[in-house]
Amino acid sequence: MRRYLVFLLAMSCGLGWSADSPAHPKLHAALNAHLRANAGNYFGAAGFKAMTPAEYRAELVDLNGDSAREALVLMLGRHWGGTGGQSMLLFRGMKNGFGYLGRMTCITAPMEGSVCVMDSKTAGWRDLAVRVRGHGAQQKYAAMKFSGARYPLNPPVQPVIKGWPDGEFVLISGDGTVKALAAGRTHFTGLLGKATRLQMGLKRVRGKVTGTYFYEKYGTPIGLEGEASGDRMVLREKLGKKVTATLTLAKGATGWIGEWRSADGRKKYPLRFKAVATEMSRKEEGPHESSVQTAYPQFASAVGRRFNKAITKSFLKRFIESVDEFEKSFAELARDLENNQAAFGESFKNWTFDDSAKVRFFSADLISIRGSTYQYMGGAHGNYGDFPVNYWWRNGTAREVKVADLFDARKPWRAVLGRHLRCELIRQEANYVVEGSVKEADLADSENFTFSPAGVEFHFSPYEVGPYAQGAFHVTVPFTVLRPVLRADGPLARWAK
Repeated sequence: MRRYLVFLLAMSCGLGWSADSPAHPKLHAALNAHLRANAGNYFGAAGFKAMTPAEYRAELVDLNGDSAREALVLMLGRHWGGTGGQSMLLFRGMKNGFGYLGRMTCITAPMEGSVCVMDSKTAGWRDLAVRVRGHGAQQKYAAMKFSGARYPLNPPVQPVIKGWPDGEFVLISGDGTVKALAAGRTHFTGLLGKATRLQMGLKRVRGKVTGTYFYEKYGTPIGLEGEASGDRMVLREKLGKKVTATLTLAKGATGWIGEWRSADGRKKYPLRFKAVATEMSRKEEGPHESSVQTAYPQFASAVGRRFNKAITKSFLKRFIESVDEFEKSFAELARDLENNQAAFGESFKNWTFDDSAKVRFFSADLISIRGSTYQYMGGAHGNYGDFPVNYWWRNGTAREVKVADLFDARKPWRAVLGRHLRCELIRQEANYVVEGSVKEADLADSENFTFSPAGVEFHFSPYEVGPYAQGAFHVTVPFTVLRPVLRADGPLARWAK
């Protein structure tokens, strides 16, 4: 890799900042200028004392949608707190720096799940949610809404919001979800009752957990959202916006144990889950705020680990190729940018390549991973789509699964597959299929598929079967359709009967 790129291995460590070197110099200067000008209010007779970067924690986030990020500055140490919590200073982001906006008290951060920048807005500014009592799933949050001039001072006297705040948790140290779930995504296998087999994929983003689970008999994903802290998880099963059941789990020595309970309380079954895969990630940052990153599963069990080398190779190949492409492009642009940067506007900034992955099916001899990618290299918008990572353990080797491997070559599988894909895409109004420029034979040649007990899932990126404005398309072809043409000794033989 070129030396100007900064390598980050996200699963081991992040960038280290010196205590004497502020991460945000303009904010650091604005903070100390405000404290100096108001020394009597903050320091009393002791007089002004300049803050070092180690004495506060800052989070930059655009609160009012003007593209200039505001600063939430959590003041650390005894002088800035008491039994109710710490003080937090707010600064408005401006063109040339930061201006003081206000203060909040009783912030229990840096404990987990203390401050949330919500998706909702008041007077054009994002609402803040501040934890006022409880822990884990029992946490309660005060709604801190902008008045048009400032946010409220004291969270405990503000109304408590209903449910869990929707947004981004910030200013967190020692996030309690870390004890429950590893960073990124985790894949589980488990049992409901005595013998009903399940698979579950969860992703934690600080204080919030989202994901899906499915019954291995059916394969249809069921949405989950909830909270995790320490050794506890509470997940709500949802159908649309309606909660249909609650999964309550506790972490034990050999896995997660708990209960599935229907929303009306009439049905309940014991649950057992075991984590079989966690996420590895890598990131490189380059000039002009560019970045290349990837995240992919690594399996922990003996049968799962034999797939890890092939999975890692697949994702890192894409990663390295993208780093090389960015480096080559920037090298070609370097002289032009130096001589006439204005001619390029902002199109050379914020170039991004971002791969992620979800385990769609896992077994001792077969895995299917749905990779997703987002790429931006200038222009009006980025491009996105999915890519497959499917492996079959065959004769002591992890073999990549191609579409032809699924079917009996003596049978008309292309016609069966192409016809079903065409009908479903017409039903979804995919423009290029409707008008006939994409044919059944073209669809049957697609290698962009994953699989689960629900069937074989084909993924079509923007521009493949319709214009960009129509987005991506996905079609699951059920085994009831494919069974007559599947290979009896192929990778999907377990679903061929």
